[in-house]
Amino acid sequence: MEFTMKQTQKLRQTSILLLLAALFITGTACNGEEAPVEESDADDVRTIEITGVDQMNFVVAEETEGIVTGQQIGEEYELEQILAQPGEEISIRLESRSELPASAMSHNFILLEMDTDVDRFANESMTAPDNDYISPDMEDQVIVATDMLAGGESDTIQFAVPTEPGTYTFICSFPGHYAGGMVGEIVVE
Repeated sequence: MEFTMKQTQKLRQTSILLLLAALFITGTACNGEEAPVEESDADDVRTIEITGVDQMNFVVAEETEGIVTGQQIGEEYELEQILAQPGEEISIRLESRSELPASAMSHNFILLEMDTDVDRFANESMTAPDNDYISPDMEDQVIVATDMLAGGESDTIQFAVPTEPGTYTFICSFPGHYAGGMVGEIVVE
């Protein structure tokens, strides 16, 4: 059986979480002795809360260090750039806020490789609803992606920023959203 990149990533994440949960719950090492408790690296992960809105924008509550915002949309601000260090661990929590049906308004967050033809990626992905609007022919250009989210849904992804300095584009691939301005950059300095 052949899995898509996204399915393989989810399977890998689920396996790791189950293993960690089992170790945490049992609290014992293989020899039956109490397992040593290690310090959490959670403090080393920068969490960014992003909302996808009906105006076809990624928005954040405020401009903070490492976040560049644009116009104000309601009480929030359009997310334009995330400034990051090479290899930095980032957690993106995307929430989709909409009263429209999922077929009319859903959002995802896709971080693309640096040299991706973003226009081509977005155009080809519009024809792949069964793959969360990610073109199967271009999955190798995706660094990380959330699920496609209807209003009220959320998803969190954690990843290491690429180590090569440069600009990496992120988009929402729901049809029309990239063209409507649902796009930004992670700038690796």
